Amino acid sequence: MRREWNQRARSDAYYYVATGRHKQDKAEFLSTAEPVLSVFASTFNRIRTAGPAEMRRALEIGCGPGRLMLGMRESFGEVHGVDVSDEMIALAREHLREVPGTHVHECSGSDLAGLPSDYFDFVYSYAVFQHIPDAGIVTRYLAESARVLKPGGVLSCQLRGAATASWDGSAADVTWFGCVYPDRKSVV
Repeated sequence: MRREWNQRARSDAYYYVATGRHKQDKAEFLSTAEPVLSVFASTFNRIRTAGPAEMRRALEIGCGPGRLMLGMRESFGEVHGVDVSDEMIALAREHLREVPGTHVHECSGSDLAGLPSDYFDFVYSYAVFQHIPDAGIVTRYLAESARVLKPGGVLSCQLRGAATASWDGSAADVTWFGCVYPDRKSVV
């Protein structure tokens, strides 16, 4: 996954994060965050952790160049992001370098190792889990999300529950089209 997402980041990072158009400039790319942020904001009232909003912490799984982290910083005192691609991490650090309370971490692509348990009020992931090629890794991320969430915290994410008609199952597309979750073999 790391190799393929690094390649995508080098070729056209903004397109592979927000597929509206190839070769977006930074302003156009960052503007694509607003509709996504509105959806997440509609779930904030479900957070039942103690403390004022400015003391709350959010975690983005698959932060890419930091597009959503930038906007989430308005609603949380601290925002962390993880990504498997060191190329995407470098872009996120560049975009967020002057934004206090933001922290970007490279991850293994299969867990949230290194992040503390019971720490985050909100964990979110947008259009990431459907790119993961193994349903077991998605399950691990869901369990890890539960581990790092405080009691009363909220996880918001999307999962692919149906096969994508345009994918032929080839290995070359596996980290773009990802897995169906749950994978039929794992359903008992």
